[in-house]
Amino acid sequence: MRNLVRALILSGSPRQGNSDAIAELAAKTFKELGVSVEVLKLRELQFDGCRGCRACIGVGTCVLEDDFTRMLAPKLLQTDILVIVTPVFFDNVSHLVKKFIDRTWCLRGRLRNVVGGAIVVGRGYGLDLAIASIHSFMLKHEMILCHRGVRFRAFDVGEAMRDEAALKDLDKLIHRLVEVAQTTACMRSR
Repeated sequence: MRNLVRALILSGSPRQGNSDAIAELAAKTFKELGVSVEVLKLRELQFDGCRGCRACIGVGTCVLEDDFTRMLAPKLLQTDILVIVTPVFFDNVSHLVKKFIDRTWCLRGRLRNVVGGAIVVGRGYGLDLAIASIHSFMLKHEMILCHRGVRFRAFDVGEAMRDEAALKDLDKLIHRLVEVAQTTACMRSR
């Protein structure tokens, strides 16, 4: 039985900017707490959206062969904590995050009790809707939510790192995710 908590952070921005910086800062905090952490940028992965073919029902996994099935799904099934960071586009998550969410349909029932966290960055409009989208995805998978999510107010590259209230909330989120993951380790049977 492993003792080390593992975290996976997904940055859902189509370009380098605030989301990536926030993801790296979150990773640094996880490492300081002794958590094994990996940051993946969805824009660097080659994967299609869900085709709705439902073939995964019969075989237990997605039948599309791409970075989602070869790399991302196995990492999701091994993590204790999943954090999604996304810019807000049209009052919601980025297209990359939505594509990721849709592809996880093939994993239903298998992400249960993973501890989940949501971080969004935008001008202000849509921050709550983007958080709600991520939380809805996590609840659909019966993941454990233990924090309301972090809302960074920013637009220009680098601006998020000046949002002091959000930076404090980010630290609280990471600490809470680790606390709950350690507490619920016995519930996870992966």
